Amino acid sequence: MVMAGVVLGTVCGRYLLPLICSFGVGESSSLRFNVLFATAGSLGAAGGIMGTTWDVVPVWVLFVALVGVTTVDLYHYIVPNAIVFPALGALLAVMTPISLLQGEPGVIGQAGAAAGLYLAIMGVLYVGSRGNLGMGDVKLVMPVGLVLGWVASGYGQSLLAVVLSFSLASVLGLLMGLFVWGLRAWGFEVLPDPMADPANPRPTVFPFAPSLAIAAAASVLALYATI
Repeated sequence: MVMAGVVLGTVCGRYLLPLICSFGVGESSSLRFNVLFATAGSLGAAGGIMGTTWDVVPVWVLFVALVGVTTVDLYHYIVPNAIVFPALGALLAVMTPISLLQGEPGVIGQAGAAAGLYLAIMGVLYVGSRGNLGMGDVKLVMPVGLVLGWVASGYGQSLLAVVLSFSLASVLGLLMGLFVWGLRAWGFEVLPDPMADPANPRPTVFPFAPSLAIAAAASVLALYATI
């Protein structure tokens, strides 16, 4: 399934690229390479770890969406609804028939519970952050939570996976924030804030979706590998 994932990822990357550029990201050879590499690599890795199973389909859907969201967030500090909500709908559309065909309709409830928990955690964090956390990041965890619950074995494991994924994302976000802040303190800007006011810069603001995406992908694959 590795090659199937790579081929499918390459095709999806080609269709994803125009969508990414529609949010104002300038198309370039490096962007094209990075998007295709990320989609082909992530889908190939999922296929290799999960093997020949219908369970890999929702994971593939999520990974393509995460590549799109991460790319746009890195350039423009936004998590597009036009990627998140279609991904959420696509996940439900493929999860429902697969769970019924496999005789496990209860897994949909398990996936929903995981998504609800992750949404609640991020909602509390959003309120407590007083604007430092974007609402797009909060919405992004809904499809992430669905897939974490999908690949887990039981409600307990699915909820634990959410907590671990959130914890990993927090650590990665902290490291990324310190890295970006340190470079800015020395006068280097690697991730320009398009919404910053020159008269009132925001040196500690950085995109959080990449950390959520990396943590989600790592958690999903690690979770499936341990089942």
